[in-house]
Amino acid sequence: MALSRWSPMGELAGLHTAMDRLFSDFFGGPLLESGETGSRTWYLPIDVVDQGQSYEVKAAVPGFSPEEVELTYSDGMLNISAQHKQESSSKQGSYLRRELTYGSFARSVQLPGDVKEDQIKASFENGILVIEIPKVPVAQPRKIAIGGKSQKHLVGVGSQS
Repeated sequence: MALSRWSPMGELAGLHTAMDRLFSDFFGGPLLESGETGSRTWYLPIDVVDQGQSYEVKAAVPGFSPEEVELTYSDGMLNISAQHKQESSSKQGSYLRRELTYGSFARSVQLPGDVKEDQIKASFENGILVIEIPKVPVAQPRKIAIGGKSQKHLVGVGSQS
């Protein structure tokens, strides 16, 4: 039987890994693994704001041109996808640091059913995709006039009933 020494740092490392996994499961990790080896789909960070008359979705897509971004809406689901191809030009020298990410980027957002899908508009400026999604107006109660004759009958002294 081997004797193993307890270390508080080992306990902390295990806790740290468990917390990372918990946050990744809850908030969604920075990427989704595909079934294919080496194929990854990266999340696009977004903001969704209810502006009363419409929803506004902003997606950070730095380094993309509008032609590289695809936007679709179907059955209440807004889908944003983009593809960044790795540069294949042969440049002189070697990388000292390489942090730019290449591959597929995507994000899907479920929106409420009160959307005018035929009036969705999108614009692109400084690496931010802005999507304006108008809402169907909320039905306001309206007063309905009641027709008919009004008959007044007085009941009291001197009346004949």
